[in-house]
Amino acid sequence: MGEKNILNSYENLSVKFVAKAKAALVKETWHARVLGDHEVFGKTVVSLISSGSERGGYMDYFGGNRYPMETGYAVVMEVLETGGKVESVKPGELIFASAPHSLYNIVGDDEIVPVLDGMPPEEAVLCRFPAVSMTTMLKTQIRPVEPVLVTGLGIVGLMCAQMMKHCGYDVYAVDHNERRRAIARECGLIQVYSAVGECSAAGRFGLAIECSGAEQAALDALDALRKGGELSLVGVPWYRGTDTWAHDVFRKVFYGFITLTSGWEWSIPRHSTEFIPGSNYGNFAVGMEWIRSGDIKVNGIYELVTPEECDRVYQAIVNKTASRTCTIFDWRTLSAL
Repeated sequence: MGEKNILNSYENLSVKFVAKAKAALVKETWHARVLGDHEVFGKTVVSLISSGSERGGYMDYFGGNRYPMETGYAVVMEVLETGGKVESVKPGELIFASAPHSLYNIVGDDEIVPVLDGMPPEEAVLCRFPAVSMTTMLKTQIRPVEPVLVTGLGIVGLMCAQMMKHCGYDVYAVDHNERRRAIARECGLIQVYSAVGECSAAGRFGLAIECSGAEQAALDALDALRKGGELSLVGVPWYRGTDTWAHDVFRKVFYGFITLTSGWEWSIPRHSTEFIPGSNYGNFAVGMEWIRSGDIKVNGIYELVTPEECDRVYQAIVNKTASRTCTIFDWRTLSAL
């Protein structure tokens, strides 16, 4: 009951990893199928690249990839049709969805957030990134009366530092890359440094949020925490970057009485419940609102590119030559399809 047919058949295009360190725009034929009661069918306007997770998949750092491999997890799409029991959106509206880099996508109605009125799609899709470190903010016992350290000013760290500042924390941000530091200052961050030791609050931080995935950054953060502080590992440790022994870490944690936690964003519920208000999709919605209001600044931090340039884009991310902090595929460049 309430089921609907979508198109009889149509050509879809998807960005996929077709081999290790190789991406391509792949054409596929979708055949007729029935749209379920709680499914939403839409055409992608923009899709967001994760320079952390997708770089890891592109380079197959952990091994085991099977090709061709689907990639991507954040899009803004125009709703074309909805299942019979979908009430939250209707055709013609724009939604954020957890979906891959594809021209057409089908998602459940519990995997979407309506785009706020008047918000450009390329800004709305960025709500995915502040949500990454919101998990840490929801779990931490450290309150805004204490200084907070954010290491790594890629897109996740940049969003994290702005978010914590907006929530009243005294934020110190660190990255060895001068261009990233300059962008952070342009986004309104004031206490931006090239090394943790330069921070006047070093030794007093109640919370350190490590967003680079680098072992040395985590070690430096441990030294900068007060006794009983917290270190949240948000950045994925894709590969070994130092010769540090585990003993060095254990000693700092043990004698510093440090709480060491995973910053994995999906360790909280996807949706809120009566007694658990914090959730991933709730965070997406809040992040979108903070971007629209200007509390999280995104002007000038992203580059729009056509999906046809996908391999060049991933190579630039791996080689750290990307011109902006993050990259967004603009599927409107394929408007003829």
